[in-house]
Amino acid sequence: MNMRLVFSIFLIVLFAIGFGFISYSQSTGKPLNEVYSTGNIVITQNTSAGTVPHIINIVNNGQDHVKVEVGDVLISQSSQDLVIAENKTINKNTTNTVFAYCLDPSKRAIPSVILKFNGTSTNAIKQTIMCSNINDINSSTNAQAQIWILKAGVDFNIYTGEPVAMVELQKINYTTLRQIVSDAKTAIATRFNINVNSIDELNQNNTSNTGIDGLIIG
Repeated sequence: MNMRLVFSIFLIVLFAIGFGFISYSQSTGKPLNEVYSTGNIVITQNTSAGTVPHIINIVNNGQDHVKVEVGDVLISQSSQDLVIAENKTINKNTTNTVFAYCLDPSKRAIPSVILKFNGTSTNAIKQTIMCSNINDINSSTNAQAQIWILKAGVDFNIYTGEPVAMVELQKINYTTLRQIVSDAKTAIATRFNINVNSIDELNQNNTSNTGIDGLIIG
């Protein structure tokens, strides 16, 4: 066999193996909860109040790829608390953007504010996120309303914080917002096979995971 041909095949195989290893290593990574305490991860709010879903910036200054996952919770005293809405790997020494829904309807997101990782959301919120389409405004808006209900209760105040900002940004009226919230209640009741009046009980009984500061995330 021609030695030049053999050498060419060897190079092709070697390249394929190397590329496969790089692709595999970038598709894996350490969970955010394992690496956040190292101080190598900086998370900041990107979008303004009313954005659905929100966008956050994550800077990975470490030497390991980091996985963020649906349900990871980010908190701030001055800005909005958020829950990650997609699974994504942040490669080492890179910056990437990630979609997230807000958790507390009474607060407003403030761009450039530093966010702190604080555990995982309830299973009900995770399921709501996974059933949504973050790239479709109607689906994501309905999911956002569901998360507000699951976090703050069926009678949460729509005339405050993030809901008010959403009305302004999407240029809708409160009649439309009330219908969105009503549809969201129906979606939750259907998904979990309960009555709308039992949603608050679902909030109380649903499993929550403890955050790094010992806080229970709703």
